Amino acid sequence: MISKSKFILGQQCLKSLWLDSKNIPTTNPLDKSANERLKAGYEVGEAAKNLFPGGVNVEYHPSDFQKMCDLTFELIESGEKIIYEASFFADNVFIRVDIMKKTSKGWDIYEVKSSTKVHKYHEEDAALQWHVLKQINYLTLNNIFIVVVNNKYLKIGDIIHDELFNIISVTKYVKANQSNIKEQLKVTEKVLLQKKEPSIKIGSHCKKPHQCEYFDKCWPANIKSIDSIFNLYRLNLEKKLSLFEKGEDTFKKIKDRVDLTTTQKNQIKAHEQNQPILNKSKINDFISSVKYPISYLDFETFTDAIPLFDGQKPYMQMPFQYSLHIQNNINENLGLSKNHFEFIAKVKDDPRRFIAESLLKNLPSDGSIMAYNQSFEKNCIETLAKHCPDLSDELLALNDRFVDLIVPFRGGGYYDSNFKGSFSIKSVLPALCPDDETLSYKKLKIKDGSTALNSYKEMRLKSDKERADLRKELFEYCRLDTFAMYSIYMELIKSARI
Repeated sequence: MISKSKFILGQQCLKSLWLDSKNIPTTNPLDKSANERLKAGYEVGEAAKNLFPGGVNVEYHPSDFQKMCDLTFELIESGEKIIYEASFFADNVFIRVDIMKKTSKGWDIYEVKSSTKVHKYHEEDAALQWHVLKQINYLTLNNIFIVVVNNKYLKIGDIIHDELFNIISVTKYVKANQSNIKEQLKVTEKVLLQKKEPSIKIGSHCKKPHQCEYFDKCWPANIKSIDSIFNLYRLNLEKKLSLFEKGEDTFKKIKDRVDLTTTQKNQIKAHEQNQPILNKSKINDFISSVKYPISYLDFETFTDAIPLFDGQKPYMQMPFQYSLHIQNNINENLGLSKNHFEFIAKVKDDPRRFIAESLLKNLPSDGSIMAYNQSFEKNCIETLAKHCPDLSDELLALNDRFVDLIVPFRGGGYYDSNFKGSFSIKSVLPALCPDDETLSYKKLKIKDGSTALNSYKEMRLKSDKERADLRKELFEYCRLDTFAMYSIYMELIKSARI
């Protein structure tokens, strides 16, 4: 039996489909961010039912698909006009339809997605549903639609579901691609029946539309090596794959290419010389732009597919936490807790006013505000300013004081081969401060922004004790982000003096 999920997986990669069907253990299981997307999908699916209220839900029976089909048939025969999760089986394919609505011309089909636009694989999903439904002799079909989230919708008061969602007809595409679906099903069935693992070249399909859960099984073992072609800075994947297929998979094999950028050349040179490549002029230009006191600032944000608070949009970045280290002069040595301020909003409150007031209270009135990749922090401040018009001028004035610590690295001032082609703070920090255990994210329970986001949202459903534990873990993570910036900047100053 072929499910919708298996069919779509096969459209991305037949090898991945085969491995999954044989229950081969995954090498790259879903991470917390992927699980968060699954939760968002469920929330969106439930909310979309409000577009067509009064329907009947077909209960899920994971071990009895026929029972779900029988229940669907009974509802249709009894005259139900709106059905949620209707189940059908035909041509060895099992599907569940998110929403069905009966009209005078037949049934309209609605497939609900948690994304904000229709993707190609959504259309393939809809086309497969149409293929199955056309074979159900007691159904007359009218149109098929994909329901997506409207990220322009601004919640004010109760959710207005007709505005929260966009409904896009895909009937024309679906009807035009039925013969293609039949051919794809034949290929899918053939692969599921074969005993030998399919031979599929690696390519962009390994990451799009979704990261493959068997990624490490297929890709070269040296992909994480410092001198791997796949770590070359800002070389698109298609070019990397082209070089790889020609056997040019290491820096040594491509170092004489004339089409390399300055950063790529520095990357190769730093690896060959086994020491950082410095441009002291660029480093000093950045240092001269920094004014004391320095406020090292980092925000954490969460997003909701379905807005909870007035003035919130779907998937809008909502600041809920900040960490702030303040260094008054170049000779002042900071520690994790010295000259440090931090804030986390209560999970049941709209965090924006609380975090804005706390930030304005603790930030010095002058000096540079240092961030790493500053656009994120500046966008957070703009979000706070929009929500708090009485504080807007004071908040927006902060954005004029920002300096971006990523500039001397991304701009060619400093390159260490241990960056591995990335200028993220998680790559730069261990390269510049390799022997400082206080700067290790590995010892933390929360190690990245995605986990921080998920942990904060999980607090909504936790006990007081569990919330207290998560708050402590969130503080430890965000505090390290700003202390890391301070540590990196101090190393940068040292490098300019060498």
